[in-house]
Amino acid sequence: MMSAVHFFGSGGSAAAVLMARHHLPFRFRLRDPLDRVDIPVVAVLECLAGAACFAVSSVLQQHAASTQPPALSMRPGLIFRLARSRRWMLGNLMDIGGFAFQFLALRRAALALVEPVFVIGLVFSIIGAALSGHRRPTRGELWSSGVVVAGLALFILAARPGPGHPRASTMAWVTLFAVTAVVVGVSIRLATGSPRRRALCLGAATGIIFGVTSAITERTGHLLYGGVLHALSSWAPYTLAAFSVVGLLLNQSAYQAGDLRLSLPVLTVLEPIVAIVIGQVLFGEHIGASALAISGEVTGLVLMSGAVFALGRLSVPASPSPRLPPISDCR
Repeated sequence: MMSAVHFFGSGGSAAAVLMARHHLPFRFRLRDPLDRVDIPVVAVLECLAGAACFAVSSVLQQHAASTQPPALSMRPGLIFRLARSRRWMLGNLMDIGGFAFQFLALRRAALALVEPVFVIGLVFSIIGAALSGHRRPTRGELWSSGVVVAGLALFILAARPGPGHPRASTMAWVTLFAVTAVVVGVSIRLATGSPRRRALCLGAATGIIFGVTSAITERTGHLLYGGVLHALSSWAPYTLAAFSVVGLLLNQSAYQAGDLRLSLPVLTVLEPIVAIVIGQVLFGEHIGASALAISGEVTGLVLMSGAVFALGRLSVPASPSPRLPPISDCR
């Protein structure tokens, strides 16, 4: 759920990929008769830390954005107005922290592993909001949170996600950006009428942008193995900055349009799905392809997505309470 200024990224040459793999000494390796899952432990911990930061950021930013006039939606003036809010700026600091963890994780692991793990951020936000409100999470919240974790675990064990080669051809990137522009443009065009419809459509557009941004992040991060100058000589960091600005405006407009239960679940679900597809099509990442593996992957994603929407309906108040999760929750 990236929405702050995402100014790093990833990608690189064959030598960079080899360097990345030799850079990762600590991994879990679970073997079966057909394949194995190769999971960098450090990357998982970085994902969990980043997800917690993004959870705090979402609540802080949505509370600030919801107070802005509707006429500012999808206008740069919205960002300038929000920049005057201490709560929104604090949310951005959490966002930058979350992105830093995501950036580090993407240098170690595949999109198909990193992005789904970040879905845990929604669970963190629910539990944190309950504790900050001096109440216990409800049975429904705990049950849905457990299903999110179970769905995530099933997907990872079935998919056995492994790193690819984040150096797709120029034509592949151009095609990706063109398709993204069309789909996001249609979503924005449909974001009219009721606040519910605007929040859903803008949340969907944000999730798509964030999914693509994560792929650019991975490419830029791998380019940095060749040095800062090597990375700056590529198009990736500059495209990443442009996507970050667009994502920031879309995200805040989605938060402004309606409460988190409308925009956050669809954003949370679409971002990893888009990233997984890009990882397969552009980067050639490993993912289980047997009938059994595909069944487990689909079941895991369906369980996780359904539980995310259930959590959104159960737990996110229409007007976020001033009592927000303490910042220590994102450490």
